[in-house]
Amino acid sequence: MKKRFLTTVILAAGLGFASMSAMAAQTLVPAQSKIGFAFKQMNVPVEGSFKRFDANINFDPAKPEKTQATINVDLTSIDVGSADGNKTTQGKDWFNTSTTPKATFVASSVKAVGAGKFEARGKLTIKGVSKDIVAQLATKQDGANLDVEGSFPMMRLQYKIGDGEWADTGTVADEVTVKFKLVLSGKPN
Repeated sequence: MKKRFLTTVILAAGLGFASMSAMAAQTLVPAQSKIGFAFKQMNVPVEGSFKRFDANINFDPAKPEKTQATINVDLTSIDVGSADGNKTTQGKDWFNTSTTPKATFVASSVKAVGAGKFEARGKLTIKGVSKDIVAQLATKQDGANLDVEGSFPMMRLQYKIGDGEWADTGTVADEVTVKFKLVLSGKPN
């Protein structure tokens, strides 16, 4: 009985380690990756970024239909170029980071559209609101790393970003372009 139990434990541990290593086939390289955004405030272009995010991605450009991707963005890490702006965007009318500190994207499909370009579809969740988005992206092999760069448009008011007095699109435009560069090391599964 002890031998059977020990064999079961060893087998379960081995399967656990195997699935952990399978999930960790590709690793995000944070120092080389970035997530930014652009919008217009009083018709003047403004750019910003998020300094902290993580990703669990398995992406093979040769088999995009098998892609699995979840990206979590720490909304408290926003940088719009000023301490006051950063503080304001974390408030209740904007990201309300005291109750919803993260945004999440989960890919539902990725398909090749030609010439090293892809279309990724999935759900973006911000402030408890989930909407379907479509991102256009391109890949480039850079030594052992795979660079995945792209963008997608989103309408901030659909996510209740900029409520109250900030809902006036004459002051801050509704459309925001999210831009990203994700550098992945390792081989996809």
